[in-house]
Amino acid sequence: MGLIVVAAGLGLLLGLGQSEERRFERAAASEISSKLGGEEKKVRVNVRPHGVGALQGDLTVAQIFAERFTLDELPLFTEPDRNPSGRIRSLQLRLTEFHLRGLLVQSLEADIPECRYDFDLARRERTIRLARSGQGTGSVTVRSTDLAEWIDRKYAEIKECQVTLEDGWVRVDGYGEFVIVKSRFSVLAKLVSPDGRRVMLDRARITFDGVPADPMAAKVLLDVMNPVVDLDADLGLYGAVNVETIRAENGLMIASGRTQIPEKPAENTGI
Repeated sequence: MGLIVVAAGLGLLLGLGQSEERRFERAAASEISSKLGGEEKKVRVNVRPHGVGALQGDLTVAQIFAERFTLDELPLFTEPDRNPSGRIRSLQLRLTEFHLRGLLVQSLEADIPECRYDFDLARRERTIRLARSGQGTGSVTVRSTDLAEWIDRKYAEIKECQVTLEDGWVRVDGYGEFVIVKSRFSVLAKLVSPDGRRVMLDRARITFDGVPADPMAAKVLLDVMNPVVDLDADLGLYGAVNVETIRAENGLMIASGRTQIPEKPAENTGI
């Protein structure tokens, strides 16, 4: 392993390696920040070595905090060809107030156990490249006002809308120009995810200009609006979140489920 590495590990165990930890955290945060847009972005990384396992790259926790940034896809991927010599017992993501392909997300939180990373690379360059990801839990939270702006931008047929998220229901009120009608509309529905990837309107009650929609007109509107959000196609999450439950309450849409760090797409350099 080498005397330098052993000395560094012993330093960590004796509490003498905190300055080296901080240097690593700053370098990792700087690298992640370089992949994100936004003039007000803030990124912070915290790591905590796992006792004597620090000598082999064993981390109890690695935390990534980021806020007020923009990006086109999840900024973290696994690379299966990497050396999985290092261990992260708990990888924690805390991302807040960021734009993901035009959708303003209030928060994305994930706690993922048993990830593996390239420890040799981390020693040399103070950066973490993941080799494998465990399966964890997490959630994505979006405000009603931001969901309304998303719908306005995503669907050309919908010219304006307001969204209400309360008591387990979503209500969308607005004006649209559809194939068979140009009218004000109202949709009251449940939010569901049939496949863990798409957020859909279900059990919808639809009116046009205050009149209950006939089945054909209702289908036209639902065909336009579903899916409301596709986590992979719209947001570039590549299977990072598998939605199991969706709550609509207090002006928030909270999608929760299983999380993982997805494998890096072939065309992506990743972090």
